Amino acid sequence: MKKKQLEKLKKQFRPSFETARKMLFDEMEKQTLAKHGLTIQVSIKPTNQSEMAIELVGETTRDQVISVPLDENFNTVVKRIQNQEKGLLTRFSENLADEVANYWAEPVTVAQPEPVEEAVSENVQEISDGMTFAEFTEKMTAFPKFQVHQTADDVQVVEKTPKEERLLATISMKEKDNFTIEAALERKYKLKLDVIPVIETFAKTEITHR
Repeated sequence: MKKKQLEKLKKQFRPSFETARKMLFDEMEKQTLAKHGLTIQVSIKPTNQSEMAIELVGETTRDQVISVPLDENFNTVVKRIQNQEKGLLTRFSENLADEVANYWAEPVTVAQPEPVEEAVSENVQEISDGMTFAEFTEKMTAFPKFQVHQTADDVQVVEKTPKEERLLATISMKEKDNFTIEAALERKYKLKLDVIPVIETFAKTEITHR
């Protein structure tokens, strides 16, 4: 009887889904400032309730607002936070804070001198002709904390952090168009839109042309 009363009491004090999501947004803002020195504001877009708006506060030449679709995986994590799963709020907000910081750091890292138009045309030519391992490595390591490891059988793209080394993708070096995108890369939202096409191009390149 006491156990049922305790469960009922927990449900009464459990935050709503919207409150749990706001807790996550607030924690993201704190972690991004504490770990990376970036001041951001996180909210649900008024014009699209299924998107999260992340605004970089302060004077900057970089894009100040990014929009991130909120998929079912994100909502599942919020529900777990709502159920007060121990440590999840801190862990997930730290990961998101790192991804946000990586996104705004990316233009600074990969920016190239002029001429821009010539660089774009060269990239188009490279993609149409395939991609060598050296070119692939150069493009991957241009992203913050990304590294490329090669073995006799495959190539691995990893993210090196102070705490761990995360596997992001694996590309076969024996079979064309055979590659795996890991969940750690899928969770990178906007960054994956730039990374995955490069991986696909390299994977589709003939083995002898790499």
